Amino acid sequence: MKLPTQRFEAVHFTPDSANQQLGKPLKMDWVPIVFIVFKVVVFGTGMFFAIKWHYDQGKKAKNGASRSQMSAERRTPGALE
Repeated sequence: MKLPTQRFEAVHFTPDSANQQLGKPLKMDWVPIVFIVFKVVVFGTGMFFAIKWHYDQGKKAKNGASRSQMSAERRTPGALE
């Protein structure tokens, strides 16, 4: 039996490499990728609609305030003095 001359020549055995053949990925390697992509899509869509909803609510409130002010001015033209 020949002993390795350097310690880097020894074969390193890890649990990951025990079930994996050379060049062939594990069966479950795609799961985190799919879940991360799904998470980004869901949260991105939710953020888009949250920002859009808040923008529309601000626009709606501003529009409603200007309409109520205009209708008050039409009813009593000199009442604000």
